[in-house]
Amino acid sequence: MSSKTFRNTFAADFKRSRLPMLAAVLAVIAGFIFDNYSDLKFLASEQGRENLSVFYYHFNSVSLGGMFSSYLSALIAALPFAAEYAVEHQSGMVLYLVSRIGVNHYSISKMLTAAITGGLTLCLGSMIFAAALSAQLPFVRPSDLVEHSGLPYDSLLASGNGIPYFGAAWYLRFLTGSLWASTAMCVSAFAPDRYVVITSPFLLCFLMVQFARLFRIPDAARLDMLFIGRAQWGSEPVSLLLAGTVTALFVAALTFVFCRRVKEVVQNGLC
Repeated sequence: MSSKTFRNTFAADFKRSRLPMLAAVLAVIAGFIFDNYSDLKFLASEQGRENLSVFYYHFNSVSLGGMFSSYLSALIAALPFAAEYAVEHQSGMVLYLVSRIGVNHYSISKMLTAAITGGLTLCLGSMIFAAALSAQLPFVRPSDLVEHSGLPYDSLLASGNGIPYFGAAWYLRFLTGSLWASTAMCVSAFAPDRYVVITSPFLLCFLMVQFARLFRIPDAARLDMLFIGRAQWGSEPVSLLLAGTVTALFVAALTFVFCRRVKEVVQNGLC
Protein backbone atom coordinates (compact mmCIF):
# COMPACT_ATOMS: atom_id res chain seq x y z
CA MET A 1 0.00 0.00 0.00
CA SER A 2 1.25 3.49 -0.86
CA SER A 3 1.72 6.45 1.46
CA LYS A 4 -1.14 8.11 -0.43
CA THR A 5 -3.44 5.31 0.69
CA PHE A 6 -2.45 5.93 4.30
CA ARG A 7 -2.96 9.69 3.97
CA ASN A 8 -6.43 9.15 2.53
CA THR A 9 -7.27 6.68 5.28
CA PHE A 10 -6.04 9.00 8.00
CA ALA A 11 -7.88 11.98 6.47
CA ALA A 12 -11.12 9.99 6.39
CA ASP A 13 -10.69 8.85 10.00
CA PHE A 14 -9.89 12.37 11.20
CA LYS A 15 -12.87 13.81 9.33
CA ARG A 16 -15.20 11.38 11.11
CA SER A 17 -13.77 12.44 14.46
CA ARG A 18 -14.35 16.20 14.08
CA LEU A 19 -17.92 16.41 15.33
CA PRO A 20 -17.38 14.06 18.31
CA MET A 21 -14.21 16.01 19.13
CA LEU A 22 -16.19 19.26 19.22
CA ALA A 23 -18.61 17.71 21.70
CA ALA A 24 -15.68 16.43 23.78
CA VAL A 25 -14.05 19.88 23.82
CA LEU A 26 -17.30 21.31 25.19
CA ALA A 27 -17.26 18.55 27.82
CA VAL A 28 -13.75 19.63 28.84
CA ILE A 29 -14.91 23.22 29.26
CA ALA A 30 -17.89 22.00 31.30
CA GLY A 31 -15.48 20.00 33.45
CA PHE A 32 -13.44 23.09 34.23
CA ILE A 33 -16.62 24.96 35.15
CA PHE A 34 -17.79 22.23 37.51
CA ASP A 35 -14.35 21.96 39.12
CA ASN A 36 -14.30 25.71 39.76
CA TYR A 37 -18.03 26.35 40.23
CA SER A 38 -17.85 27.86 43.71
CA ASP A 39 -14.93 30.13 42.81
CA LEU A 40 -16.45 31.21 39.51
CA LYS A 41 -19.28 32.86 41.43
CA PHE A 42 -16.78 35.47 42.67
CA LEU A 43 -16.48 36.80 39.12
CA ALA A 44 -19.86 38.44 39.59
CA SER A 45 -18.43 40.95 42.07
CA GLU A 46 -15.59 43.36 41.41
CA GLN A 47 -14.27 42.88 44.93
CA GLY A 48 -14.19 39.10 44.56
CA ARG A 49 -11.87 39.35 41.55
CA GLU A 50 -9.01 40.97 43.43
CA ASN A 51 -7.14 37.71 44.09
CA LEU A 52 -8.38 35.75 41.09
CA SER A 53 -6.53 34.98 37.87
CA VAL A 54 -6.65 32.52 35.00
CA PHE A 55 -3.75 30.69 36.65
CA TYR A 56 -5.76 30.36 39.88
CA TYR A 57 -8.57 28.48 38.13
CA HIS A 58 -6.28 26.37 35.98
CA PHE A 59 -4.02 25.36 38.86
CA ASN A 60 -6.92 24.49 41.15
CA SER A 61 -8.58 22.33 38.53
CA VAL A 62 -5.61 20.65 36.85
CA SER A 63 -2.64 20.68 39.22
CA LEU A 64 -4.44 20.43 42.55
CA GLY A 65 -6.82 17.94 41.01
CA GLY A 66 -10.55 18.41 40.74
CA MET A 67 -12.74 15.44 39.86
CA PHE A 68 -12.57 16.43 36.22
CA SER A 69 -8.82 16.75 35.85
CA SER A 70 -8.04 13.75 38.03
CA TYR A 71 -10.31 11.21 36.39
CA LEU A 72 -12.97 12.42 33.95
CA SER A 73 -10.54 14.12 31.57
CA ALA A 74 -9.08 10.70 30.77
CA LEU A 75 -12.54 9.46 29.83
CA ILE A 76 -13.35 12.56 27.77
CA ALA A 77 -10.10 12.20 25.79
CA ALA A 78 -11.37 8.83 24.56
CA LEU A 79 -14.73 10.16 23.35
CA PRO A 80 -13.85 11.52 19.88
CA PHE A 81 -12.41 8.39 18.27
CA ALA A 82 -11.10 5.69 20.63
CA ALA A 83 -14.21 3.52 20.25
CA GLU A 84 -14.18 3.62 16.44
CA TYR A 85 -12.52 0.22 16.08
CA ALA A 86 -15.05 -1.32 18.48
CA VAL A 87 -17.91 0.11 16.40
CA GLU A 88 -16.43 -1.21 13.15
CA HIS A 89 -15.71 -4.59 14.75
CA GLN A 90 -19.31 -4.95 15.94
CA SER A 91 -20.67 -3.94 12.52
CA GLY A 92 -18.39 -6.40 10.73
CA MET A 93 -16.61 -3.70 8.75
CA VAL A 94 -13.05 -4.40 9.93
CA LEU A 95 -12.32 -7.23 7.50
CA TYR A 96 -13.71 -5.24 4.58
CA LEU A 97 -11.67 -2.13 5.42
CA VAL A 98 -8.48 -4.11 6.05
CA SER A 99 -8.86 -5.85 2.69
CA ARG A 100 -8.98 -2.46 0.98
CA ILE A 101 -6.21 -0.54 2.77
CA GLY A 102 -4.11 -3.17 4.56
CA VAL A 103 -4.00 -4.04 8.23
CA ASN A 104 -1.00 -1.84 9.06
CA HIS A 105 -2.41 1.29 7.44
CA TYR A 106 -5.78 0.60 9.05
CA SER A 107 -4.33 0.06 12.54
CA ILE A 108 -1.83 2.93 12.51
CA SER A 109 -4.45 5.35 11.18
CA LYS A 110 -6.83 4.39 13.99
CA MET A 111 -4.18 4.85 16.69
CA LEU A 112 -2.81 8.08 15.24
CA THR A 113 -6.27 9.61 14.91
CA ALA A 114 -7.16 8.59 18.46
CA ALA A 115 -3.94 10.06 19.85
CA ILE A 116 -4.27 13.38 17.99
CA THR A 117 -7.97 13.90 18.68
CA GLY A 118 -7.59 12.91 22.33
CA GLY A 119 -4.72 15.36 22.75
CA LEU A 120 -6.50 18.17 20.93
CA THR A 121 -9.63 17.63 23.02
CA LEU A 122 -7.92 18.34 26.34
CA CYS A 123 -5.62 21.01 24.90
CA LEU A 124 -8.30 23.02 23.07
CA GLY A 125 -10.78 22.73 25.94
CA SER A 126 -8.17 24.11 28.34
CA MET A 127 -7.22 26.91 25.94
CA ILE A 128 -10.81 28.00 25.35
CA PHE A 129 -11.57 28.03 29.08
CA ALA A 130 -8.46 30.14 29.74
CA ALA A 131 -9.27 32.49 26.86
CA ALA A 132 -12.80 33.04 28.17
CA LEU A 133 -11.50 33.84 31.66
CA SER A 134 -8.83 36.18 30.29
CA ALA A 135 -11.59 38.52 29.13
CA GLN A 136 -12.30 39.22 32.80
CA LEU A 137 -9.07 38.32 34.61
CA PRO A 138 -5.30 38.61 34.13
CA PHE A 139 -3.43 35.40 33.39
CA VAL A 140 -1.23 35.81 36.47
CA ARG A 141 -1.26 38.07 39.53
CA PRO A 142 1.79 38.91 41.69
CA SER A 143 0.30 36.83 44.52
CA ASP A 144 0.36 33.77 42.22
CA LEU A 145 4.11 34.16 41.76
CA VAL A 146 4.68 34.23 45.51
CA GLU A 147 2.46 31.23 46.20
CA HIS A 148 3.93 29.21 43.30
CA SER A 149 7.56 30.03 44.10
CA GLY A 150 9.66 26.86 44.32
CA LEU A 151 7.05 24.71 42.58
CA PRO A 152 7.52 23.14 39.12
CA TYR A 153 7.66 25.56 36.18
CA ASP A 154 7.72 28.62 38.45
CA SER A 155 10.21 30.42 36.21
CA LEU A 156 7.83 30.02 33.24
CA LEU A 157 5.02 31.49 35.30
CA ALA A 158 7.15 34.50 36.19
CA SER A 159 8.00 35.36 32.58
CA GLY A 160 5.93 36.74 29.74
CA ASN A 161 2.83 37.35 31.87
CA GLY A 162 2.65 33.61 32.49
CA ILE A 163 2.05 32.73 28.83
CA PRO A 164 5.08 30.34 28.70
CA TYR A 165 3.62 28.50 31.69
CA PHE A 166 0.26 28.09 29.98
CA GLY A 167 2.01 26.98 26.80
CA ALA A 168 3.73 24.23 28.76
CA ALA A 169 0.47 23.35 30.55
CA TRP A 170 -1.45 23.04 27.26
CA TYR A 171 1.37 20.95 25.81
CA LEU A 172 1.13 18.59 28.80
CA ARG A 173 -2.67 18.50 28.39
CA PHE A 174 -2.15 17.40 24.78
CA LEU A 175 0.23 14.64 25.85
CA THR A 176 -2.19 13.48 28.54
CA GLY A 177 -5.11 13.27 26.13
CA SER A 178 -3.00 11.48 23.52
CA LEU A 179 -1.84 8.86 25.98
CA TRP A 180 -5.29 8.10 27.40
CA ALA A 181 -7.00 8.01 24.01
CA SER A 182 -4.30 5.67 22.67
CA THR A 183 -4.71 3.45 25.71
CA ALA A 184 -8.47 3.27 25.13
CA MET A 185 -7.97 2.42 21.45
CA CYS A 186 -5.59 -0.38 22.40
CA VAL A 187 -8.12 -1.73 24.91
CA SER A 188 -10.71 -1.84 22.10
CA ALA A 189 -8.64 -4.44 20.25
CA PHE A 190 -9.13 -6.86 23.15
CA ALA A 191 -12.57 -5.76 24.36
CA PRO A 192 -14.42 -4.32 21.33
CA ASP A 193 -17.29 -2.79 23.25
CA ARG A 194 -17.61 0.98 23.01
CA TYR A 195 -18.73 1.40 26.62
CA VAL A 196 -15.80 -0.63 27.92
CA VAL A 197 -13.44 1.34 25.69
CA ILE A 198 -14.69 4.78 26.76
CA THR A 199 -14.65 3.96 30.47
CA SER A 200 -11.30 2.13 30.46
CA PRO A 201 -9.14 5.30 30.81
CA PHE A 202 -11.22 6.39 33.80
CA LEU A 203 -10.70 3.03 35.51
CA LEU A 204 -7.00 2.83 34.64
CA CYS A 205 -6.42 6.40 35.81
CA PHE A 206 -8.14 5.64 39.12
CA LEU A 207 -6.12 2.45 39.63
CA MET A 208 -2.86 4.20 38.76
CA VAL A 209 -3.47 6.94 41.33
CA GLN A 210 -4.49 4.45 44.01
CA PHE A 211 -1.44 2.30 43.28
CA ALA A 212 0.85 5.31 43.69
CA ARG A 213 -0.82 6.23 46.96
CA LEU A 214 -0.77 2.66 48.29
CA PHE A 215 2.95 2.23 47.67
CA ARG A 216 3.74 5.85 48.56
CA ILE A 217 5.50 6.59 45.28
CA PRO A 218 7.01 10.11 45.46
CA ASP A 219 5.35 12.74 43.29
CA ALA A 220 8.64 13.37 41.49
CA ALA A 221 8.60 9.78 40.16
CA ARG A 222 4.98 9.75 39.02
CA LEU A 223 4.09 10.25 35.36
CA ASP A 224 0.62 11.55 36.23
CA MET A 225 2.15 14.26 38.41
CA LEU A 226 4.43 15.27 35.54
CA PHE A 227 1.43 15.66 33.24
CA ILE A 228 -0.49 17.92 35.64
CA GLY A 229 2.53 20.11 36.40
CA ARG A 230 3.10 18.87 39.94
CA ALA A 231 6.48 17.28 39.10
CA GLN A 232 9.42 18.45 37.04
CA TRP A 233 12.18 16.20 35.72
CA GLY A 234 15.23 18.46 35.45
CA SER A 235 15.00 21.93 33.92
CA GLU A 236 11.79 23.08 32.26
CA PRO A 237 12.91 22.31 28.67
CA VAL A 238 14.32 18.92 29.70
CA SER A 239 11.18 18.05 31.63
CA LEU A 240 8.91 18.91 28.72
CA LEU A 241 11.14 17.02 26.29
CA LEU A 242 11.12 13.95 28.53
CA ALA A 243 7.34 14.13 28.87
CA GLY A 244 6.98 14.18 25.09
CA THR A 245 9.48 11.35 24.64
CA VAL A 246 7.84 9.12 27.25
CA THR A 247 4.43 9.75 25.71
CA ALA A 248 5.70 9.00 22.20
CA LEU A 249 7.25 5.74 23.39
CA PHE A 250 4.06 4.68 25.16
CA VAL A 251 1.91 5.53 22.12
CA ALA A 252 4.34 3.66 19.82
CA ALA A 253 4.21 0.59 22.10
CA LEU A 254 0.41 0.72 22.25
CA THR A 255 0.28 1.04 18.46
CA PHE A 256 2.46 -2.04 18.08
CA VAL A 257 0.22 -4.05 20.41
CA PHE A 258 -2.91 -2.80 18.65
CA CYS A 259 -1.54 -3.73 15.21
CA ARG A 260 -0.58 -7.21 16.37
CA ARG A 261 -3.99 -7.79 17.89
CA VAL A 262 -5.88 -6.57 14.81
CA LYS A 263 -3.78 -8.90 12.63
CA GLU A 264 -4.70 -11.82 14.89
CA VAL A 265 -8.37 -10.91 14.76
CA VAL A 266 -8.34 -10.66 10.95
CA GLN A 267 -6.34 -13.85 10.45
CA ASN A 268 -8.62 -15.83 12.77
CA GLY A 269 -11.75 -14.41 11.19
CA LEU A 270 -13.03 -12.98 14.47
CA CYS A 271 -14.28 -9.69 13.02
